[in-house]
Amino acid sequence: MNKVILIIILISVLVCSTSYGQIDYGHKSTGKIKENPELKPVNQNPRRRLLSIYIKDTQDILYGNPCMDKVTNRFGYEFVVMPKNASKFYSGFQRVMHNTLVKTALFFRNPFWKIISNKKAKECRQKTGDYMG
Repeated sequence: MNKVILIIILISVLVCSTSYGQIDYGHKSTGKIKENPELKPVNQNPRRRLLSIYIKDTQDILYGNPCMDKVTNRFGYEFVVMPKNASKFYSGFQRVMHNTLVKTALFFRNPFWKIISNKKAKECRQKTGDYMG
C-alpha cells in the first residue's frame, strides 16, 4: 500500500513539474520573450538612399575602407569614382554642379558634416594604417 501511494505521489509531482517551466503568454509573465518573434532586429533602421559625390580620383577619400564607409553612411553620402569617359556627365561643369547640390543638401542635414568627416577620416587612417590614396 505504501508503494502505491509513493508511486502516485511521484507521478503527480512529475506531471506537475512540467508546467513550472512553461511561459504563460496570457498573463505576460515575462517581457523578454515574445510569442511571435520577428526575424529582423528591433533597432534596425531601413537603409536610406545615399547621395553620391562624384570624384575623379581616390586620393584622400579612403575609398573602400570599412571605417570610412561607416562615417559616410552616417551622414548619408558616398563617393563615386567617375572615369574620364563616363557617359553620365559630359562636362566637368555638370559634375561640379551636381556635387554642389549634394553638398548643400548635406549642409542642411548637418552643417558640420565636412569637418566631422575630415576628422573621422584622419582617425580611420590612423586606426587602419591606410596612408595610401
